Amino acid sequence: MNPSKSKRLFIMLISGLCFFSLPYEMAFAQDKPWYSLKKEENKDPLLKISVRKRGPYFGLQQGAFTFAELGGEMQWKQVKWKKPTTYALNAGALYNLTNNVFGFNAGAWRKHGRFDFTYGVNLAYRTDFQYNSFGLGPVVGYKVWGFHFLAGYDFLSQRKIFREANTLYVAARFLLVSERKSTWEWRKRENKKKKD
Repeated sequence: MNPSKSKRLFIMLISGLCFFSLPYEMAFAQDKPWYSLKKEENKDPLLKISVRKRGPYFGLQQGAFTFAELGGEMQWKQVKWKKPTTYALNAGALYNLTNNVFGFNAGAWRKHGRFDFTYGVNLAYRTDFQYNSFGLGPVVGYKVWGFHFLAGYDFLSQRKIFREANTLYVAARFLLVSERKSTWEWRKRENKKKKD
């Protein structure tokens, strides 16, 4: 097998795993793994705090071409002493003025633990108003304050015809939080009656 084809196959496999595992984790995220068969005693924290943030983001994507980005993002964060987790969904538009190329991105990412490293998947659409290109690819990043620095690879269709879009790219985004909602939930005490 051609080395470049094997690299593409490997990256596509990783993209597929990220694409199918992230929505599952976002929908069914729990403190215990799904494969755990032991029923543990009440190990829930005394207080559960979760934060939901949303707002617009502004960004710049640089690869072979430069794109300006504008979109929106929603984040869900579980505040814990150990292994805090953040999930996010985003969607936005991109535009390259020089080549008159317009596009859309939709993605999901996850951050686990105290390190601000993120990983996720991106769906992409690009058009030069004559040809269209669709794609999917993995994305990794690093969050610091409101900034999110990303690196990704999009597997785009019709690459022989449509060449004015980035496949390998780096991007910087700034999220302007317009709404923040915190939820506090105290652990309920269960009174167990001893049978005589």
